[in-house]
This record gives sequence, structure tokens and C-alpha cells, in this order.
Amino acid sequence: MEAASVEKSVEKSLPFAARLVIYIAGMVILCFGIVLNTKTGLGVAAINSVPYCISRLTPLTLGTCTFILYGIFVLVQTLIVRKLKAKILLQFPMAILFGRLVDFFDNLLAFTATDRLTGFLLLAAAILLTAFGVTLSVGMDMIPNAADGIVNTLAQAAGWPFGKMKYTFDIGMMCLTILISLVFAHHLIGIGLGTVFSALLIGRAAGLFRKLLSCPLRLPEQGKKG
Repeated sequence: MEAASVEKSVEKSLPFAARLVIYIAGMVILCFGIVLNTKTGLGVAAINSVPYCISRLTPLTLGTCTFILYGIFVLVQTLIVRKLKAKILLQFPMAILFGRLVDFFDNLLAFTATDRLTGFLLLAAAILLTAFGVTLSVGMDMIPNAADGIVNTLAQAAGWPFGKMKYTFDIGMMCLTILISLVFAHHLIGIGLGTVFSALLIGRAAGLFRKLLSCPLRLPEQGKKG
């Protein structure tokens, strides 16, 4: 399905104002879920593990490292589609806003779980919030954050469902974090049970949320070429 057809199908089901509200809500929920995962004491979310690791190795904040990584994602997407597309290029200013939002929630949630039970409860909430935010923001077919944008671009290029590509991409990010932390710190940074669970479950949960919401929101089918 071509991008124009996808956008047209969404616009027929929901007015622009409704799509915008759902999109903004999805982005905020996604960001909150990602940051909440850093507070579990069990390791950070796989998608956020690389910027988290770099923020611990440098004076840069978590939000700044997130912005830098997302900028790289924008570049990679451009190389994959081999053209300058507004929906991809607009992810760059969105990455700046997303990075600021990450720092806002990181400062707001000034705590870390002190026991395993609390940690796992926070982890479950973080996984569900992240997956729900991904589903809403990507499903509205507006400007995705760069992390979901690159997953969506890769899914379309490979002909995979979004959830499957999200799962695979998260595993790759976790492996990259392990490599960076071992090379530069000689020990793991931000990697733990929470990272493994988030990598295994966020993509699956996003796929489930998409199925549950596809009828009421008439989300466009993703991961298939038109």
C-alpha cells in the first residue's frame, strides 16, 4: 500500500483534529513509558538502551543522547527510501522535542525502584505504556518519532508486520548497547532483566494493541508493500 493510500484511508476514518490529539497523546505516553523503564532498577528499555548507555559514559543528558540517535535514524531512513520525504525529514525537529520531553520526564520521575516487586510492577506498566504509545503514534500515520519511523520503514522494506520488526529491532539495539558498554566501560550499562523483557514483549504488545485498535481507529495495514 502506498503512503498516499494509507494516509487517505486514515483520513476517511478520523478527522484531522482527532488524529492529531491521538498522535500527541501517543507520543507523550510513549516517552513516559520509555523513561519509566529506566526507573525500574532492572535495566532500561531496549530501544532506549543505547542513549542511556552513552549518557552514562558522557556528560550528555539522556534526552540529548536520544536526539542524536534519532537523528541517525532519520539519516538511515532517507538512505533506505533513497529520496527526501517530508514525513521522514520532519522526524528531525520531532526528535528535538522528543529529547526535551525525555529530559522532562527523567527529571520528573526522580526515583528508582528499591525492590524487585516494585521494579517488576513498574516494568509491566512501562512495557504496556510504551507499546500503547507506539501503536497510537504510528497508527495515526503522521510524523512518527524516529525510532518508530525507522522500524516502520524497515518493516515496509522487508514486508514484515510492524510488531515483528519492532521485536527484531529492539533485540539489535540491546546487542549494540552490550557492545558499547563492554568496549568503553568493561561492564554492562543499563542491561538487565528489564531490557530483555522489554525487547521480547514491547513489539508483541504493540502488535496486540494494533489488532485491538484496528477496528475502532481503522488503523492502516502496515508492513506490506502496495
